[in-house]
Amino acid sequence: MDWKTLNGFDEKYSKISSKQHKTFGGKVVEVLYGATDAEGNPVTPREGVDDGKGRWYGIEVDGEYRMFSLQHPASEGGAVEYTTEHGDHAVEDMEDDIRRRQEICREAEAAKRSNGEDAAEKIEKLREEWDQIEDWGTSVEKEHIEHFNRIIDELDSIKEMNEANKTEKEAIVKQAEALSESTSWRQTNEAFRKLQDAWREIGSAGKDDDSLWNQFNSFRKAFNEKRRDYFANLEVRNAENKEKKENLIAEAKAAAENVKNWKIAGDAMNGLMDAWKAVQSAGREADEALWAEFNEIRRDFFARRKEFFEERDAQRKESIEKKTALIEEAKKIAETGDFSKEATDRMKELDKEWKGAGYSGKNDNDRLWDEFTAAKDVFWNGKRSENQKRFQEIIDRKQSVIANMKDQINDLEIKTYETDDYTTIRGYNRRIEEKKNIIANMEEDIEDLKKKLD
Repeated sequence: MDWKTLNGFDEKYSKISSKQHKTFGGKVVEVLYGATDAEGNPVTPREGVDDGKGRWYGIEVDGEYRMFSLQHPASEGGAVEYTTEHGDHAVEDMEDDIRRRQEICREAEAAKRSNGEDAAEKIEKLREEWDQIEDWGTSVEKEHIEHFNRIIDELDSIKEMNEANKTEKEAIVKQAEALSESTSWRQTNEAFRKLQDAWREIGSAGKDDDSLWNQFNSFRKAFNEKRRDYFANLEVRNAENKEKKENLIAEAKAAAENVKNWKIAGDAMNGLMDAWKAVQSAGREADEALWAEFNEIRRDFFARRKEFFEERDAQRKESIEKKTALIEEAKKIAETGDFSKEATDRMKELDKEWKGAGYSGKNDNDRLWDEFTAAKDVFWNGKRSENQKRFQEIIDRKQSVIANMKDQINDLEIKTYETDDYTTIRGYNRRIEEKKNIIANMEEDIEDLKKKLD
């Protein structure tokens, strides 16, 4: 029920406040009403004032109101009544219940995703706890209830799907068991590959998934071991040579990737080629594929190395040209004796452009830098001298102003003793403080300027 039908309620003399709560998707509402003054006339209630007011407290969700507590006004005896067993903690308990429902949904989602052996047990315990939580009838709770029911339905669907997947995988295990006894090596190996591809296409079998895979894998391994034993005497040497060449390929890939020094990498690549020549055949078919892979790595590496050195030489040439132009410009600016803001900003900009000009090679980089630094030193030394002269002039002006203000302060202090008018004295004192503050700021400025002079 809302408050409009309460005895003694008058909208004119009431105070209604509400606060949005995201937890339950509504508002907490408080209505103060029925306050009177000392003569018993109705007045607007005030917080913290004993004016006999009553208090309606509850919530509003989707336009509907629900009362949790009602304190009648003093004119009706001031009794308090509650509509729930939660007393003054109804809102807090309601929000705790809603939060717990949300947490249960999250825990149920996690259990569903884990699909472990104890997932069903966890869900059942959560369902029991869920049923014990009070239903407050809010829209947010309805969303959580729909969410939880959806999880239960999805879990049932997952169980059905797991059972279907289990049946399919059990059939594959049986086929693998039969194949493990075959001696048709090539055809059986291909059959196992197809079975493994089919296995990957099937979804999870739930708690039995690992066990079924271990069975399938054991049959596949048993077949492979039999095949290896059969060809052991024929293929041991080829297998060893194949492994050596595969290792050389791996080393070549590593040497060709993330190259930091092309000379060192090139020496390593040449050494690998020498090692390759020393390894005997791994079988005709294997040799052709291995050589094609190894040689492609080498060809790509040396093509990239050539491109690197050509690009590096071009960049260094461009860097020398840019830096030479920057040196000439720095010299011209220094020779003009112009230390204006525009000239200073341009000198700073030259530094940035120098950094962007890149490396010029060990034969030219240091030489160009020394020339550039010398040109800049001429400019900055000249600017420093001019700044020191300008700073000293500013210091002298500020010191003159400070001396003048101190005289003004002395005059104002004398005037404070020559009058008995308190307002006038306060005015003098305020002006004295203002001037002292100005003096303090100017003295700080002077100290800063002196540091720059040093």
